[in-house]
Amino acid sequence: MSSDSGARTAFAERLALLYKEAGNPPLKSVADAVVRLQRTDERGRPVRVSAQRISDWRRAKNVPAQFAALAAVLHVLIPDARRARPVPVSKGLYDMARWQRLWERAVADPVGERPAPSAEEEEGPPAEVPAAIPGVVCPYRGLASYRQQDARWFFGRERSTDALVAQLRAAEAAGGLIVLVGASGAGKSSLLNAGLVPALRAEAPDGADGRTRGVLQLVPGADPLTELARHIPELAQVVATEEEPAAEDRGADEMGTDGRAADEPGPDVPEADGPAPVPTAADVLPAEPGTPRFAHAVREAVTTWAERETSPAARPVVIVDQFEEAFTLGSDEADRRTFIQLLHAACTPTGPGEPPPVLVVLGIRADFYEQCLGYPELADALQHRHMVLGPLTTAELREAVTGPAKAVGLELEPGLAELIVREVSADGPRGTHDAGVLPLLSHALLATWQRRKAGRLTLAGYRAAGGIQGAVAATAERAWSSLDSEARTAARLLLLRLVRLGEDTQATRRRGTRHQLAKESTDPGKTEESLETLVRARLVTLDAETVEITHEALLHAWPRLREWIDEDRNDHLVRQRLEEDGRAWEGSNRDSSLLYRGSRLEQAHTWARTAGGTYLTRSAVEFLAASVGLRRRTVWLRRGAVSALVALAVLAAGTAVVAWQQRDDAVFEQVVTEADRFQYTDPSLSAQLALVAHHLRPHDEATRNRLLSVVNAPLATPLHGHTGAVYLTSFSPNGRLLATASYDRTVRLWDVRDRTRPKPLGKPLTGHKSWVSSAVFSPDGHTLASAGDDGTVRLWDVRDPRHPRPLGAPLSRDDGTIYLLAFSPDGRTLATATEGRVVRLWDMSHPHRPKALGALTGHTAAVRSVAFSPDGRTLAAGGDDATVRLWNMADPRHPKPIDKVLKGHKDLIHSVAFSPDGRTLASGSADNTIRL
Repeated sequence: MSSDSGARTAFAERLALLYKEAGNPPLKSVADAVVRLQRTDERGRPVRVSAQRISDWRRAKNVPAQFAALAAVLHVLIPDARRARPVPVSKGLYDMARWQRLWERAVADPVGERPAPSAEEEEGPPAEVPAAIPGVVCPYRGLASYRQQDARWFFGRERSTDALVAQLRAAEAAGGLIVLVGASGAGKSSLLNAGLVPALRAEAPDGADGRTRGVLQLVPGADPLTELARHIPELAQVVATEEEPAAEDRGADEMGTDGRAADEPGPDVPEADGPAPVPTAADVLPAEPGTPRFAHAVREAVTTWAERETSPAARPVVIVDQFEEAFTLGSDEADRRTFIQLLHAACTPTGPGEPPPVLVVLGIRADFYEQCLGYPELADALQHRHMVLGPLTTAELREAVTGPAKAVGLELEPGLAELIVREVSADGPRGTHDAGVLPLLSHALLATWQRRKAGRLTLAGYRAAGGIQGAVAATAERAWSSLDSEARTAARLLLLRLVRLGEDTQATRRRGTRHQLAKESTDPGKTEESLETLVRARLVTLDAETVEITHEALLHAWPRLREWIDEDRNDHLVRQRLEEDGRAWEGSNRDSSLLYRGSRLEQAHTWARTAGGTYLTRSAVEFLAASVGLRRRTVWLRRGAVSALVALAVLAAGTAVVAWQQRDDAVFEQVVTEADRFQYTDPSLSAQLALVAHHLRPHDEATRNRLLSVVNAPLATPLHGHTGAVYLTSFSPNGRLLATASYDRTVRLWDVRDRTRPKPLGKPLTGHKSWVSSAVFSPDGHTLASAGDDGTVRLWDVRDPRHPRPLGAPLSRDDGTIYLLAFSPDGRTLATATEGRVVRLWDMSHPHRPKALGALTGHTAAVRSVAFSPDGRTLAAGGDDATVRLWNMADPRHPKPIDKVLKGHKDLIHSVAFSPDGRTLASGSADNTIRL
């Protein structure tokens, strides 16, 4: 559509909007009114406009050839519209000069007087999505919630608005918190902003002196007490502490004059005139929260504020939207409890028969229901004064689609509303829509509006926008792009776990619980981060107990997710079965009879080695490890049986020659058979059995050849003890000790002086709160350093390796996960590669009293690897930003960055290492390359 035709469409939509505001008078009555005006054109001829011509102008089929004809119609419609609504719904709607400029742009269209395109032409794809034309109103909010100023476009929730207003009226007498509960995406914020607030403002209570009810809106944010005191200054003294004497003074530089961001709705209650009242002597010392004195002080302060702002006949309403921020952003439990007690006191009557100072409404996500039950005030509200915001009925859903369009004079092509309602409802239970699909519907309608034609939303435009599925795909890709690499891995695992695959059926959604997702995740922090991102994008819906993908369309319409599901369906089925069997194993108290054996174990273990543990839940990893452990124990039992056979062979040697020969033959055949069976699964055991066979038959050619074939083969000696994955192994400088760091939160020491018979030394080293990523010896072998996911470094005196001792308190600088440790060659400096994008340095001259030397900055993402050069003068670090950075460490107290940043890798760098002469550096990356 050309820009000119866009101007013609804008003219038609503007005229349709004015016609709607004028009350949709009959076309013939407008034409007759034009005649009664007795206007003439520039040639002196009477202005006449037929009903058909006005209809054609509204539908963009024609544009008036002369402005005089349009002006006559405007002089009929504008007065009617102004009587109904003195302030225009759209700026300039009653301005004749603006109408003339809009008409001039429409007349400049070379096809201005041509008829509208045919139905066949409209079915073709649009050449381009037109940009919004100035003056044209879009009634759909996309993924954003509706605001107060959008109330005219807010349809379908009239029933819920009336129910919430009724709750407020009931609370005017009894008091108490009112809680609006709904799943994410159900429309709580829209109902509060565009439904409840306009309804309250429209009320005219008796005796209110002409003043409407005041409404104060806020969200808790990271400091809910300060936010509330900013809006109600009288509360500042109530919640003040020695460290925070005036809560209302903080944050003024970052917020607007009403204490909110510029794009957030401000309170309807005006700011106080003049300074806040002078506190009394009783107010000087803040009352203890939870005491009667505290509740009394809150009620006094709020009553003073309420009497100043509104009349007693119209109690103000305080709306706290997104109340879950008090749990997610506010980390201080004492402040959170005080905030809840303060709100409860503010809406509690001062005495029997007295009204509460204010009414308080909380909007909260359903998945925080359980947290709310931990507070008596919220538990009482949830039991007696809560409202659940459920799905729209079919009629309400249709009104939500058609109502906004009609409100701005737009038309819907016949069948469009029915198609949208059918697509939205097809995925829900009993023909209703899912709770979280409304933002996706609004986004699809916004995209359809952008493709409108001649003031009409068309089927072709809806299909071109992609419908619900197109909106989902675009939103999903934006959410995915906002995550870092670890969070993307967690998001992929999370989404695949919310998908159910069938052997011969299409993939469907499955429900999970937030607790289960966090418990089973190998990286709970990143899982939580990705879940919150998906929830904010309305792709995943959180309810009180369940987590699920918002709409089945996501499984088919988002190419990335569809590719994950389809790229190797058999592997996904193996993963799915493994996770389900792991959960069943957990639920049955880890019954060993449920563990995998035989070919089923081989299939699962082979897949896990290929895919890595990243895409498995924690319970599945532990289930598979237990299955492998069972097989290992079975192998040991078989080895015992073989040992018994060997003992029998020795015993048989002392018997008669004939009997000995017969038994020896049987033992020999058994040993050879066992050696063959373990040749590929356990080469070490197979080689030992081959040696036994050779001792039994030294001159047997086949046995000799078998023994020669394994002479140069590497033979493994397993070390058992860890209960989780082992992330790093390191030898002591003298080679006599081995340290291993594990997912089971421990470090173990091993005596490896006899490599064929390694022995564990002492008890595991414990203390870390999460998995241990690294354990390294100092160059003198006296000190062992360990670090991991809890962000701490622990030091151990291992001079007596059988009785290692912790050295001092753990070292921590809140840098997140520590991925790797490295001692300098002289042992005086320890470097840590951290998730916080820095390499932290520690002075280890005195291991009992290590000192922080500072941090090496420059990386823009997590640092995963670090290494010193052999001479200790250079340090290299690689990380998730796909770069290697170098520092001059000649003076560890004043390290200097080397300007040259090594680039070339396309993905995160896992490891860096210097050659023995220090002249070459090697780096290994997730892009499957090694660079020198």
